[in-house]
Amino acid sequence: MAIGVIVENPELSPEQARQIIEHVSSTGPTPPEGARLVLGGPAATGWRMITVWDSEEALERFFADRLAPAYAEVGLSLESTSRTVFELYMLVAGDLTGVPQPA
Repeated sequence: MAIGVIVENPELSPEQARQIIEHVSSTGPTPPEGARLVLGGPAATGWRMITVWDSEEALERFFADRLAPAYAEVGLSLESTSRTVFELYMLVAGDLTGVPQPA
């Protein structure tokens, strides 16, 4: 079953987030293997990512192989994040390309 994940890091600055995104983008496919949707942006404090994964195994593989090294590169650890994982029963999305659709 697919899972949804919300990762929040109140310590992450916009510059560090940019560096992490660049590192992750340079080390493999984007979106990562097993990821169906990746959203990210500044939160009230720090940074928030919302993702949809095929499985918890795919998520854990990405965290270990690509995200942890990206965090280490900017001097942080994944221990500074909070993670909420939940089973996904429904995903409904409109046109995610941003192109207005005819009525």
